[in-house]
Amino acid sequence: MAQGGRFAPALNNFTQGENRAMHILSILFPPGNTSRRQWVLTFLAVFAIIIPSAYLGRDVITPAIAQAQAEERGLDTSSGPAGNWEYWSLYRRTQALCTGWCAAGGVVLGSGLCMSLEHLLEKRDRRMALPRNDLERWILGTYANFALYYGNVPERMEEKGPMKFLSRRANRDAVWTYNPNTPLYLGGRPRDEENQKMAAQDLKDSWNINGLQGLLDVVEYMSAGEGLAQCGDQAGRAWQLCRSAQLLGLAYLAGWLSREEMVSRSCLVGKTIQGTFRDWEEMNDSYMAGYERWARRNRLSQGMIQARQRIQRDLQSRKDSPYRLPWLLNLEPSYWVRRGKMERDLG
Repeated sequence: MAQGGRFAPALNNFTQGENRAMHILSILFPPGNTSRRQWVLTFLAVFAIIIPSAYLGRDVITPAIAQAQAEERGLDTSSGPAGNWEYWSLYRRTQALCTGWCAAGGVVLGSGLCMSLEHLLEKRDRRMALPRNDLERWILGTYANFALYYGNVPERMEEKGPMKFLSRRANRDAVWTYNPNTPLYLGGRPRDEENQKMAAQDLKDSWNINGLQGLLDVVEYMSAGEGLAQCGDQAGRAWQLCRSAQLLGLAYLAGWLSREEMVSRSCLVGKTIQGTFRDWEEMNDSYMAGYERWARRNRLSQGMIQARQRIQRDLQSRKDSPYRLPWLLNLEPSYWVRRGKMERDLG
């Protein structure tokens, strides 16, 4: 405890410094646009490191080395390289070597810096995709099973739309593998450019949804309209309601909804969920019953059904499990905005 107290200020300063660095990077490199970020990093590496390094070798290092070598050989350097052919030849050879080596060093340094910045930015994107508070964790809990499933869909299938591809029974089990340590992200994946394209393509392939208004119409139908009213049991209601929250998460991932809009609309669905089920256990049991009924109707393999059952069991024991939160959590976004502001003011 004493050591922890001694090092606490230093650790706190380090964390604050890291947060400031992340804030600066967020201004220079807004989240999401991965390809633009790579172009900017390449531009910075070339014009801020590689080219200046070459000029350093040519205009600063070369004269000093050439002068020293010429004096060792007893060459007349009073009139510069132009006044002595042997000195001029020595100068040019030295210039080529120094410029080349410095440029190569700039390439190594620039590449290393770009890789480090890219790592920091990817870390930033992953962190920003995690829930920020208990409200977002609660919302994510309504479709956490799907989020972990979706977070493990291979990226190499993006161009064809993984949900569409996974509907092919012969290939489904062969291409999908489950990592129980996958983080719980809003929408299921970090919100970068590739995952935005992936989510938009999946919404088109699996739901025939091509834009925000179509998605909101489906959510309204399933969470407050005929889609919910026609459900004859809790399994059907959970299947409709949890997938409504899931769709809003995918809309956020696709870039169709801002984070605030996603949370606000998800809270409306969440309040209906709270009023429909007694607790997390009833919601989860009903959702899994609805999923299994849908999976068998669509002829999904038993292996995939068992994988989703395993995901549900793992969710119960995770340290970051949303099911540790109170079932009747306050789902008013304004309350959490005020609470967040108060916490920032206090510390």
